Amino acid sequence: MRRLLARPEAALFVLVLAGYAYFYQAGGWNQNSRFDLTRAIAERGTARIDGYHKNTGDKAKRDGHYYCDKAPGVSWLGVPAYAATRAVLSGDGEHPTPVFLADAAFAVTVFSVGLPSALSVLAMCVLLGALGVGLRARLAIAAAYALATLAFPYSTLLYGHQLSGAMTLSAFAVLVRARQEGPGRWPLVATGALLAGAVVVEYPAALPGAVIAIYAVFIARKWQTAAWLAAGAALPAIALALYHAVNFGGPLALPYDFSTQHNRSQGFFMGLGVPQLGALASILFTPYRGLFFSAPWLALALPGGVRLWRARRAEAAVCVAIALLFLWLNSSLVDWEGGWAMGPRYLVPAIPFLVVLAAGLALPARVRPVVVRAGWAVAAALAVYSAFFMLVGTAVKPEVPVGEKHPFGSYLLPRFAKGNLSANTQSIDSVNAPLHSPVRAWNLGHRMGFEGRATLLPLALAWIACGGWLVYAVRLREQRGQETLGV
Repeated sequence: MRRLLARPEAALFVLVLAGYAYFYQAGGWNQNSRFDLTRAIAERGTARIDGYHKNTGDKAKRDGHYYCDKAPGVSWLGVPAYAATRAVLSGDGEHPTPVFLADAAFAVTVFSVGLPSALSVLAMCVLLGALGVGLRARLAIAAAYALATLAFPYSTLLYGHQLSGAMTLSAFAVLVRARQEGPGRWPLVATGALLAGAVVVEYPAALPGAVIAIYAVFIARKWQTAAWLAAGAALPAIALALYHAVNFGGPLALPYDFSTQHNRSQGFFMGLGVPQLGALASILFTPYRGLFFSAPWLALALPGGVRLWRARRAEAAVCVAIALLFLWLNSSLVDWEGGWAMGPRYLVPAIPFLVVLAAGLALPARVRPVVVRAGWAVAAALAVYSAFFMLVGTAVKPEVPVGEKHPFGSYLLPRFAKGNLSANTQSIDSVNAPLHSPVRAWNLGHRMGFEGRATLLPLALAWIACGGWLVYAVRLREQRGQETLGV
């Protein structure tokens, strides 16, 4: 126990997971579709969601049967959590109560999205340490990634963006750490499994997967590297191919080919068209979907990337390539705004790589101490601003109606000021939320009997306790001179 208390990474993990597991965001088309597949597998042993499909518009239809139109990874990962919840709460699969479904969806979200996302924050620490970032800096940057970017709200939603980003980040961390310690087969196998698993979660994860695979071959300078990556990727890839073949007619047939959403059949492929400069500007700078509007500290990726390029050119190139690929992808989609959202949700998997670029500013350099202190002060101020916006959005409702042109100014901040938290009225088993429907979302503060903004008090106390633990563990490690990674 003492060894655990002496580990700053353990304190950071608990702090982050406390935030991710504190909120239940209730329903929506995206999460309802994924939850339907989890239920179908756990209750009926099938991928057909015929018994539940009326609760979502995000679905595929083939040969008279309905399916989830998303990649299946999140739903697959949620099956054990759903089965365990059903066993503990004696949920009736044929006639489940709304309370049981909400509790089950909460458990599934925490297990399949929140927990892996919190673990990926530790992967961020490992990665930054391997790049040469000091202990305090890498802990601060990892915490900012976890709580001051869209990683926070999307770790509380049953979507695939954050989980796929967590897996690709972890794969990259494994490789960079292996490069530091010396090449080996098992890191390559693990990397292949993580990259293929990310594609099982979200199909666009093939983009960063290809970049990281090229990086793996480059640093090893051996073509056998590709064989070990393929060995790790084999099981997830085979599972996904079988899922496609059984349910959609072929190993390369995607559920989007049968989607009931017309925008998936527009453009050149799966809704992809020509990149739009207006969309690019909107997803970066505007109050509507601007990444740098709600998390301006991520703009430090530009100067940080320059410094990282000078110190670690290959790793910087990976991060830049992944960021550019997702910017291209998002600006090319016919529905680039991402529907109901508080930011550019399609960019979520790219955010950890922007964070790594920004972390380049924390690398050792010959700079006057006063300049370093001023830089950290500016970065901290921007991160605090971003963290406040992320907390507001997560606490109120991450899925802001698409028609709200100022999600924070006209929707989230006014509701937060009034104490109207956990505002979603759509359940995990309904297709929409009629006017004056009861609120379906909640946080653990609500469960404890608090109301309004006071529901965040237990979370604040947990964060203060974890913050104290983190400070204690950092000081203890520094006193012992144990700043090397993994001590």
